Amino acid sequence: MSVPCVVLAGGLGTRLRSAVPDLPKCLAPIAGRPFLEWQLRSLAERGVPRFVLALGHGADQVLRSLAQPWAHDLVIDTVIERELLGTGGAARFAMEETGLDDALIANGDTFLGGPLNSMLAPLDVEGGERMRIATVQVPDRGRFGGVAVDPTHRVTAFLEKGQAGAGPINAGLYRVHRLAFDGEPAGAFSMETSVMPRLVGQRALQARELAGPFIDIGIPDDYHLFDTRVQDYVRQG
Repeated sequence: MSVPCVVLAGGLGTRLRSAVPDLPKCLAPIAGRPFLEWQLRSLAERGVPRFVLALGHGADQVLRSLAQPWAHDLVIDTVIERELLGTGGAARFAMEETGLDDALIANGDTFLGGPLNSMLAPLDVEGGERMRIATVQVPDRGRFGGVAVDPTHRVTAFLEKGQAGAGPINAGLYRVHRLAFDGEPAGAFSMETSVMPRLVGQRALQARELAGPFIDIGIPDDYHLFDTRVQDYVRQG
């Protein structure tokens, strides 16, 4: 069964504001087209049939962009947060609003290439798997923090940012069952600092390494890099 993708596209984008002051970061122009178009088209080409955009800041601008021809051949639904919910709260809200028990969750400012077969495969819910994260290998994980994974693909720990050296990092793409949110408070909470550490303790979080490429456009330097080299990233994807 195909699985839809919830794209978390409602953040404030404060780190990118110096480079893209008047748009939500998911609409940051890349080679004359919104980042969101590059992201959704790439995911659709690799097997994602439907998208749910979790909107907040700049929702009206995103909705106007979705009225443009680029979005017409994609299946896109939207939900709009009434308050800032954090990554976890936004994901849960979008899944509840659209009746999803299971979904991919993507950050709205990351481009991740490579085959998605391991993320599109069903979760082993009966075996206790509640969430699966995509990882990529990077030469220096100091900016991102690392992910420790055992030989059975189970995530055993997250490493603090600032620890230099090569290794796997969280690539901002998740496969999530609604049961992953059990125990979280109503309203806002973080996927990264609340849900994932709790699932590590429950032995319920798995990881799958993807081939990449990976880039987070949330800071100006990487935004400009993606803008100038987007075709290289898409070709590798």
